Amino acid sequence: MPKYISWIPTQPEYINTFFELCPISSSDVVYDLGSGDGRLLFTAVEKGATKCVGIDIDPDLVKTANETAKYLKIENKVTFVEADVMAVDLSGATVVLCYLLSTASADLKPKFEKELKPGTGVVMESFPVMNWKPVRVIDDNGRIFYLYTMPPEETEDYRTVVGTPLDEY
Repeated sequence: MPKYISWIPTQPEYINTFFELCPISSSDVVYDLGSGDGRLLFTAVEKGATKCVGIDIDPDLVKTANETAKYLKIENKVTFVEADVMAVDLSGATVVLCYLLSTASADLKPKFEKELKPGTGVVMESFPVMNWKPVRVIDDNGRIFYLYTMPPEETEDYRTVVGTPLDEY
């Protein structure tokens, strides 16, 4: 499976948008696909998550994220795994966070449909899942975030148009 994106971290000013779209609680299990240095999951723990899993293909980023978790004394709440996101079982997740290219969204779509339980929230930064109608979209200063709830409403004609409110569809 190809690497979907070089590490381009979510900028600090956009991190909270994930959790505005999909608030989390202590009962959530939060997965970050392409977790990089772990910044989204460290914020998830700050917001109350007690179990988080980061998945990244880059061994150096996984090592850095695990070291940071240990430094922050939250290694009992967050784990980072070096793996291809397509090879990891996502069925334990109640919330999935993604900032991967649109090709990854397309490849992950059947995996999400097969493995994620009803009610699981999926938040995508910048790259929507085509033919899934988001429950909510936030335009945060030109950066678009999409929330889907499993199972998503599927529409043949759904088009994602940046800046177009959902009620116009």
